[in-house]
Amino acid sequence: MEKRLTRKREKLTDYRDDYWACGKCKMCQSIHVQKMSSARFSYNCPCGTRYRFESYYAAGMMEIARGLTNFEFEPTPKTAEIIYSCNLCGLCQEMCYPLKTMHTTKIIQLLREKAVEEGWGPLEAHQPMLASTRDNDNALGLPSGFKEKAVKPLKLKDLTKEKAENLLFIGCAYAAGGEMQKRLESIVNILKAADIDFGVLGNAEPCCRSFNLMLGDRDGFEERAFENMELFESTGASTLITACPHCLQVLKDEYENYMNMKVIHITELIAKQLKEKKLQFTSEVKLKAAYHDPCMLGRWCEIYNQPRRALNALPGFELVEFERNLENSWCCGAGGGVKAADPDLSAWTAAERMTEARAVGAEAVVTACPHCEAQFAEAKDLPVYDLYELMAKAMGEGAK
Repeated sequence: MEKRLTRKREKLTDYRDDYWACGKCKMCQSIHVQKMSSARFSYNCPCGTRYRFESYYAAGMMEIARGLTNFEFEPTPKTAEIIYSCNLCGLCQEMCYPLKTMHTTKIIQLLREKAVEEGWGPLEAHQPMLASTRDNDNALGLPSGFKEKAVKPLKLKDLTKEKAENLLFIGCAYAAGGEMQKRLESIVNILKAADIDFGVLGNAEPCCRSFNLMLGDRDGFEERAFENMELFESTGASTLITACPHCLQVLKDEYENYMNMKVIHITELIAKQLKEKKLQFTSEVKLKAAYHDPCMLGRWCEIYNQPRRALNALPGFELVEFERNLENSWCCGAGGGVKAADPDLSAWTAAERMTEARAVGAEAVVTACPHCEAQFAEAKDLPVYDLYELMAKAMGEGAK
């Protein structure tokens, strides 16, 4: 435990060489060179594309970082508005790092940590989420006990009392009820059909606190992170499985190196089970849909092929690719706290993705992130499907 508590925190000035070296080449404003049907979908940055000022692109935020750390100006409410307009989708860094090894997204994250430490961030619109996390251990405004309510009808092993090889970390979004309950049931049915030995923590499952990290509230994250690690390890499980990309990113990047547990995404497990023929799909899923790569699952955790393997294994399913796919995927607009602080920008970003889906001939959109799904559903354009619900449907009787 002592080793964990003495972990060195990164700070903005650790990346001084990066933001001082930014030459405003504008690589952060477009996607990787590839065959495009038009320039219409060559943009990559939602806030920069929407507002068209340099300050909203990564290059502008590098200049903000340079100016602040060089004491050239004092931050204003506009400075905070700009740095919190970013979805932290990571596409600017995906463009910049291979050529210039610059950590643009990391710098924006650390700009937010600086803002929180100095008291000029986050934004007022983010306060209810932080209060909900502090008071009820979730950023969604849900009352205590919602996770127990979600898992109770599923009759799963309680790893606070029993043992299992794998711990399924459900996450707040998949336990939120409503449509998410159906998706949670699908996830559970898939694991059961694949003969995976797993259990859950029920009401003892904590929030991973990814929202705190997105906003720059590292203190709010760390006040529970070490306690969470001890809880996970106390179960005796060797692997922690999650379906939520936001939970995955935090558990893998912030927790895994300090635990005696491996963290994996459920699609990694599914791909393995399909290859070994331990999971089979027998019922047709007649659908022509574009798969949306969630930012956290794709760019942040580099999981691109596994969801596609699952979709391609569904009888009757026709996979269509967005022009901006894989590492070039356009953000859904829900991440980085933008949905709360700038709902118009968030909605515009989702609508842009729906326009792209129609342009490639998709009749629907399918994805593997509860936040992306909710965001696209609010756009009220094309039908939106959850990857795990489609899989459960394709298993037919095997899903029961």
